[in-house]
Amino acid sequence: MTFGETGKTMRVRFLTFGLLLASAHAMASGRAILTADQAADRAAEVTQTYHQSSNRTQCLLFDVSDQKSHFMVGVHERHTPECGGDPNTAPVLFFMKLRKRDGYIVTNRRDGEHFAPLPRKP
Repeated sequence: MTFGETGKTMRVRFLTFGLLLASAHAMASGRAILTADQAADRAAEVTQTYHQSSNRTQCLLFDVSDQKSHFMVGVHERHTPECGGDPNTAPVLFFMKLRKRDGYIVTNRRDGEHFAPLPRKP
């Protein structure tokens, strides 16, 4: 085997490995989040799907802040006659960071301080 063949083989292996990584990333990443409304909708969907709150979605507020590379979503209790609670307050339950380019989400729901990925889907 000559050096040229080894180099060519190595390039093919690196290319194959790169394609595998790219396809794994494409499968793991979600859809891009382009607007604050999309971020709020996605946060509501994730809160329900991953059982992040025992409150019904109608009894939650999703306060979205547009950061440079992500949206920060504060998930608050919504106090109404139907939901209960003091209507003059909307306590924060937890925060989510939704990455704009692919919708990747981390939350501080577990301890209120450290952000971590969502658990596996229930």
